[in-house]
Amino acid sequence: MENKITVQDMRLFVTDSAIRQIQLMQKNDYTLEGLLFRIKIGGKGCGGFTYDTGFSELHPDDLVIKQHFPLIDFTLQLLIDPFSAYYTQEATLDYLLDITNNEEGFVVINASEGEHKGKFFKDETKLPPWART
Repeated sequence: MENKITVQDMRLFVTDSAIRQIQLMQKNDYTLEGLLFRIKIGGKGCGGFTYDTGFSELHPDDLVIKQHFPLIDFTLQLLIDPFSAYYTQEATLDYLLDITNNEEGFVVINASEGEHKGKFFKDETKLPPWART
């Protein structure tokens, strides 16, 4: 049985907007002390996955992706569980602020989203190796 995804397998791009928003939140919200930013698959629909983002504690099986940004002297640490990591190996985390439509929030753009539409999970080759029968 093949091992789970490692940090080295992940190709996660984080936009400047997302980096600055996470930094701003961590710096100014004392309730986030000791918590790290998490990306998680929140659900599955016919059109693909939905994603949850937010701050949480480290879980034992989490991957911790660390990126240092020397220009703003900030080390970003992102948490992702093995299941979510398997399906989002190439992804972008962005933060969008649309004042006109009163919308804002973090967005995960998964490069392989097209492979995860419909009932893809019925094809055992698309399941994580540790979930196959």
